[in-house]
Amino acid sequence: MQKSFNIYLILAAFATIAFTQSCVEAEDLATPNVASPVLVLLEGSSFSAASPVTVGSRFLELDKTNILDYTKGIDSIPVPNLSIAVLINNTNEVAQLVTDTGGGAELVISWADLGLSEATSGSSVRLEFSGTYKNVAFRKYHTVRVK
Repeated sequence: MQKSFNIYLILAAFATIAFTQSCVEAEDLATPNVASPVLVLLEGSSFSAASPVTVGSRFLELDKTNILDYTKGIDSIPVPNLSIAVLINNTNEVAQLVTDTGGGAELVISWADLGLSEATSGSSVRLEFSGTYKNVAFRKYHTVRVK
């Protein structure tokens, strides 16, 4: 009886040590997570093989000063003169855009410039719209497909 009691006591001690050592509080995230400084709205995702790819974009800053007042809410402010790089494969820049006074910019590009020499139905390309606003980098992915 005494021997089994000692075994249970040792197991309880090990379990207590294991549970208390496994709950360590982390001070910082392993990868810092920062909210995007702009809201990116993209339009246009499916195009015929004969026509160019035309993706409309709009970049807005969200003013949250009135977030608690339901009669006013969040305000969307266009971001003018914002430089946007359009990339494929995360490294190949295919276009450089600048937003107008309404925060809009339009990408018009051929399938060949996107790396599809023969655009066939079902082919797709993932675009990356990236830039920096108020010293915070952001990116938005968008996939375009051949009809």
